[in-house]
Amino acid sequence: MKSITTFLACLIGLCPADEPAELHPDQNQRMVQESQERIDYRARFIEMQIDPQTPSGNYLASRFAQRHHDWNKATKFLDTILEKKPEDLELKKRAMVLSMGAGHYDDAMERARQVLAEESDNALALLFIAMQQFKAKDYESAAATIAGLPVGSLSDFVVPLLDSWSKAAVGTYDIENLQHSAVHIYHAMLISDYLGKDEQVKVLLQGALGSQDMTTHDLERFADLYTYIGQAEDAFEIYVKILELDPENMSVPQKIKQVQAYLEDPDEGTLEGLFTPVTSAEDGMARTMFDMARLLYGDYSDESAKIFANIALYLQPDMANGRLMMAYIEARNGRYNKAIEYYNSIGPEDAHYFEARRRSADLLEENGRIEDALAALRDLVATHNDLESLIQIGDVYRRDEQFSKAVTVYNQAEEQLGGTIPADYWQLHYVRGIAYEQLGKWDKAEADLKKALEFQPDHPFVLNYLGYSWADQGINLKQSMDMIRRAASLRPEDGYIIDSLGWVLFRLGKHEEAVPHLERAVELLPYDPIINDHLGDSYWSVGRKREARFQWMRAKNHSEDAELTAKINDKITNGLSLVPVTQTADTLEKGVPAIKEVLE
Repeated sequence: MKSITTFLACLIGLCPADEPAELHPDQNQRMVQESQERIDYRARFIEMQIDPQTPSGNYLASRFAQRHHDWNKATKFLDTILEKKPEDLELKKRAMVLSMGAGHYDDAMERARQVLAEESDNALALLFIAMQQFKAKDYESAAATIAGLPVGSLSDFVVPLLDSWSKAAVGTYDIENLQHSAVHIYHAMLISDYLGKDEQVKVLLQGALGSQDMTTHDLERFADLYTYIGQAEDAFEIYVKILELDPENMSVPQKIKQVQAYLEDPDEGTLEGLFTPVTSAEDGMARTMFDMARLLYGDYSDESAKIFANIALYLQPDMANGRLMMAYIEARNGRYNKAIEYYNSIGPEDAHYFEARRRSADLLEENGRIEDALAALRDLVATHNDLESLIQIGDVYRRDEQFSKAVTVYNQAEEQLGGTIPADYWQLHYVRGIAYEQLGKWDKAEADLKKALEFQPDHPFVLNYLGYSWADQGINLKQSMDMIRRAASLRPEDGYIIDSLGWVLFRLGKHEEAVPHLERAVELLPYDPIINDHLGDSYWSVGRKREARFQWMRAKNHSEDAELTAKINDKITNGLSLVPVTQTADTLEKGVPAIKEVLE
């Protein structure tokens, strides 16, 4: 994917040479402190000594707006320059790309034609024109345009997809070059089905699961295809495997339930709706563009992803996946209002409606608009009796530390489920257990957490939460340490779980062993004040006092909790009073022997 990423990045003025270093996803998210839509451009330009009245000022303003993902304004600033310098080819290229990224499709196509008039082999302009021809159902011209792309001008990944779909549009079956990745194989199956090659779909499916770059997303799409050709048992096995690999997958449990009902009684159950076949050549090409956007988004190449997502929407304006992708991109870059607009553009007749509205509520919550988020979710509950939205209301209350209200809502969800929480909704036990624990109702919390663990014995978050809670109280010590170690082995890149492991070891007096785990936790979550505080305590315990004070200062600088800050200030001034292991044991129900049992 790197070649197509670099290709598009350079066209829009973000070549790797002048691009800032890529941020880790967690760091990137933390640095989006406010909605980009709230940027006061005029004030920023004054601050940066940019005069937008001059060509250079407009150019810098356009780059600034682009970097902040406001491509509407970026396009307007560039248009101002082009009015005065209409002959500038490089500006036309940039305007062409920005117009597509802003969703100004007609402008993008007009710019593409202007670019081709001066540079007939410009690959991106040719791609835009080919998509315009697809949309007009001028498939012969589109196929010719794609065939005329200069060799090596676009990524080796996307060209075979363009070529095969353009040939399929004119009735030619050619999937020879779609055999080398899961995405290619999937589109080979779509093309085969579109052209009525039913047996070939089955042949391709049989060999598809051996693809080296397989993801759970690919597996799910292959399973959907199995339901389409009537092989429900194969689909069921794959869905179950996906849940083993990705326990937090939100779409697969419902699919499992639907396929299971069909297998139990084919006359009553149905496999309909699990797969949507391609209905037109432009639909197939739109899915290609969406897959490119999805892969680029996963690579944090958001600007390139935005181009492909908009091409998909240009071809299929009602494509819900395309709108969701645009919402993801806008949200990740702080443009919350625009993301919410995309989510809310998906109507109740679409299968993605509830997902979109719940994600919209998520953004409202993340942006501090708690009551708006709750109102949106309550509307879904009132109008559609939507259980997932009811549970999400509880989650909003829990994250807002309104734990009593959260428990009340979770109990309402349990009642709606008939008074017993089934395996499909095991998470309800987990989140209610957390709320009970925060309320100090440990007996109820423990019962919920143990039930969640019964449903999901290898779920790292449940293992970690219950194990840490037991260790924190000094009970079930050997079991709790085993659980936390298991959670850490399942999620070695989860800073919170690694912190739990290190902190429990520290609390049990195993100071030397705790240090590397807490150091790793800080590497994974460098801005978390509690984890930095834990590492400071750990350093102090092994005599690394200067480093301890440094970590405490880091924790203090990132803390917004007055109580935590006060405790840290005391440690910075006075150091840490360590409780000997034997004294720590006195506070634990099972005493020194239990601690030794855990540590040995």
